[in-house]
Amino acid sequence: MKDNANMLGGFYGSMELGTQPALLVVDFQRGFTEAGLTPLSSPCDDVIAATNRLIKAFRGAGPIIHTVVSYHPSLIDGGYWPKKCQTLNHLIRGTAACELDPRLDFNPDTDLLLHKPQASAFFGTPLASILTSAGVNSLIIAGMTTSGCIRASAVDAMQYGFPPFVIRDCVADRSEQQHQSNLIDIESKYGEVLDLDAITQQLGSLTHSSTPWRKT
Repeated sequence: MKDNANMLGGFYGSMELGTQPALLVVDFQRGFTEAGLTPLSSPCDDVIAATNRLIKAFRGAGPIIHTVVSYHPSLIDGGYWPKKCQTLNHLIRGTAACELDPRLDFNPDTDLLLHKPQASAFFGTPLASILTSAGVNSLIIAGMTTSGCIRASAVDAMQYGFPPFVIRDCVADRSEQQHQSNLIDIESKYGEVLDLDAITQQLGSLTHSSTPWRKT
């Protein structure tokens, strides 16, 4: 697509992965990934498996931050979003729907878990300040859904000054059409969209620390 930049008004510029990246894994929670648990679920076995490969390649290079969408039983912390998307009322904090998928490579000793009330991982969370204090200069993004929380998080990452790199093999959506159209939109204006093999190769060139990234 980037070959068509001159035809598309100068979109599709390129960014390079920074030397101090973070990995953001968005909303691989049981309410989205476990068939039959909520109306929000969709098949994503292959995407979780690919994300675990990404996590393995990334671990030691910087912060790994997971998010889940969760609400108070009253939904008062959701604002108008649960009114527009009423199936979000299944995502009550403390229920199975708000637990990370057990297949996901989550290490509670080194990885962070943030609860978020809106689509963007930045809105209503300390994510921006966490990335700033860790010296992060680019953000690798995996998770779901491409047309919702992934796109919103990528747009905010760009706006907050953390160039986003969305990994094609590691994001999923309930709609293939929305999945593809939003990857095109992200790549054209807000970030880079890379295959898993490409980002793994780039990560291999970084010096991995043998100690957790978090300060003690």
